[in-house]
Amino acid sequence: MIMNFITSLNYKIVLKICVHLIFIFRLSAEEYKIITQQVSLSQNPMFSDSLTLNGSLGKHFNQISSGDTLTLSGGIWNIASGIYSLPPTMKTSFPDTVARFKKDIFVEAIINDINGIDKVELHAQIGGQKQAIILPMEPIDDSTYVVRINDSLKTVYNFRAQVVSVDGMSNVAKSPQNTPKMQFAKGELSMSDSVYSYYPDGLPSEKWSLISIPGLLDSNIVKKSNLKDGHVFYDWDQNLSDEGAWFKPDSIVIGRAYWFKHKYSEPVIFSNKDTSGYSVPLEKYQIDLRKGPNLVGSPFPFPVQAELSEGVSNPYKYSPDIKEGWADTNIFEPWAGYAVYSNTDSGKIVFVPFQDSSGLGRKLQDYWVLDLDISGDVSFDRSSSIGRRLGSKELVDINDMPLLPSPSERIFISMDIDNDGVFDYSTDHRSSSDINGVWNIRINRGGDDGLISLSGIYRTMPSPETILAIIDIGNRKVIKDFPDKDIILENTNSFHDFKFIIGEEGYVLSAIDEILSSIPTEFLLGQNYPNPFNPTTNIDISIPYTGDVTLVVYNILGQQIRTLLADNMEYGFHTITWNGLDQMGQPVSSGVYFSELRAKGFRQTKKMLLLK
Repeated sequence: MIMNFITSLNYKIVLKICVHLIFIFRLSAEEYKIITQQVSLSQNPMFSDSLTLNGSLGKHFNQISSGDTLTLSGGIWNIASGIYSLPPTMKTSFPDTVARFKKDIFVEAIINDINGIDKVELHAQIGGQKQAIILPMEPIDDSTYVVRINDSLKTVYNFRAQVVSVDGMSNVAKSPQNTPKMQFAKGELSMSDSVYSYYPDGLPSEKWSLISIPGLLDSNIVKKSNLKDGHVFYDWDQNLSDEGAWFKPDSIVIGRAYWFKHKYSEPVIFSNKDTSGYSVPLEKYQIDLRKGPNLVGSPFPFPVQAELSEGVSNPYKYSPDIKEGWADTNIFEPWAGYAVYSNTDSGKIVFVPFQDSSGLGRKLQDYWVLDLDISGDVSFDRSSSIGRRLGSKELVDINDMPLLPSPSERIFISMDIDNDGVFDYSTDHRSSSDINGVWNIRINRGGDDGLISLSGIYRTMPSPETILAIIDIGNRKVIKDFPDKDIILENTNSFHDFKFIIGEEGYVLSAIDEILSSIPTEFLLGQNYPNPFNPTTNIDISIPYTGDVTLVVYNILGQQIRTLLADNMEYGFHTITWNGLDQMGQPVSSGVYFSELRAKGFRQTKKMLLLK
């Protein structure tokens, strides 16, 4: 009957009971002393918060005295014997580098535990995957366990692993996470091989692509000599001039991104064809940023997120797909390049190679934000937004994003934050302490000559007492149904200027009247004054929309004497002064002269008289 009962029990339960009985019998009279004092426990071992012990701890255990408070940390109390067992002790040996496809690569662990070892496993997490792979470790003697790293780990680009041991009383011990480097040979790191690659089919022809290398290559570079003559690489350095400059790099470095373009008909697939290298271990990877725009790329061959220091913008990805353009993102994909803007020389971006990471990115708390999206036939721009946010200032501050550097002729949105006629920002986020304001928005066509669609979506809504009205400067049109309805631009002007007015109804209506009164209804060349003049005269011009304008002076023979204006001019009323000098800076003689204003589809001439 007893035997039937025993056989009915689970094997592991029987084993643990036997282990406990062995421990009791092993205690000698000297080691085993009755304790009648109650001992308070910091955690529940089995059934209660306190326990009257009936035995002290022997030589294999921690000694306690009557009246002591016992703190449990990872062990198990046997109530009948008063025995407290410790977790297994462990010493592990991991390879620093794992050569892909090489056989006989082992992980070893030396484990000791008085309770006996129940199981030993290697838990491995492959880069880009949250679920761990479990490999059993086999004993080769009483305390040594080994496992051969199988093909499921050797053929990947990154993994991290730890040894997990469980003893006969269910105590668990874990080794620290180990992150060996994976060594890959020439040609093993290719943008076409990874399921995570941003360019699995290669880089398209005749389009700019922003690329990076997801691996630590020998000498940390790919030499340009390995590239074909038809490949064009560009890098960006904010420090080369006041406004930054493009240059052709001598090498391609991990963690940075580069503009690439080729003219071959077939897509180009990049790989480490001429150099071997290593994967970046599965640990946080930091890149120090320069002040201004930075082109960066992930060092990992799978999608990751990143932690951004204060003053660093969220990343923007450049897409060369059917349409080209910028879009914000929070995921860094392998082989792709990204733009981040740092307002200091101490900015940092830290790539985090774990799916379960938290606290990633760095965003201001939104009060309200309106994301803008402009799309043409061949390009788009999704990098722009306006709004009011906690922590922002009314004028330019570290939370405003300057225009991102791009070599391609593409459509994009720009903003004049300081109201000085310079459109050099892609975002304009202002103080949350105000409610009323006007945002200066410009649509730059680039090479897009067809229809353009401007859409918007509120990331967070403004307060109910505010309204939005938009003035289309070129058409002198007030739009009040945006963003519910897209704005379609049908003409082919190089620039399209808008005023976004957001605030209380009274403020918005007053601003509309004021702005409309400042916009001319047509191009107009005014008569110079004074006339006759000597030697200086003023010429008034009216420009209904921003665009290229030319103002020249001719003599009576039709010879061009002086170009007074040949530039992109803001809409509005302007006064141009002529000082009676020719193009060489020499005074002209008395006589009749003509001023001529030229713009797209417009030409007008006025006669002037210079008397000396």
